Amino acid sequence: MLSDEFNHLRPEQRQALLHEGTGPRVISAYVEIIFDNTDNRLPIDKKEVSLRRVIGSKKDQYFLSKKMVTKADVVNLLESAGFSRSNPYYIVKQGKINQMATAPDSHRLKLLREVAGTRVYDERKAESETIMKGIFKLQFHFLDDTYHTF
Repeated sequence: MLSDEFNHLRPEQRQALLHEGTGPRVISAYVEIIFDNTDNRLPIDKKEVSLRRVIGSKKDQYFLSKKMVTKADVVNLLESAGFSRSNPYYIVKQGKINQMATAPDSHRLKLLREVAGTRVYDERKAESETIMKGIFKLQFHFLDDTYHTF
């Protein structure tokens, strides 16, 4: 639903994805998920919430209960309900189970970390370490410059 997998296709590639073969030409397709919101997990005052992505030959459109919204709106809504973009394994793509079962141990551990949702923390840790290295370099240059002025 939110995959960026097809966002970078040229219009003719998108058209081939939508329709290939004989028969009437298809100019769009859609995928729709209907959520039972009786527990008000989604911050919308409706008992049933539909989320639709329309894939067109040039761009995609998103609809929340038949109202056009941005992809960012959809992501924010899902994150407020506990779905995380950094942990996209709520729905497993076809072939992923077999791939995981036959993968080497190191790759399987990486996948399990992603499924557990720890990848986001590893990414934040790496980002923090990069920032800290930059700060240490600045401090070193400052101290080096200060030392050479005396």
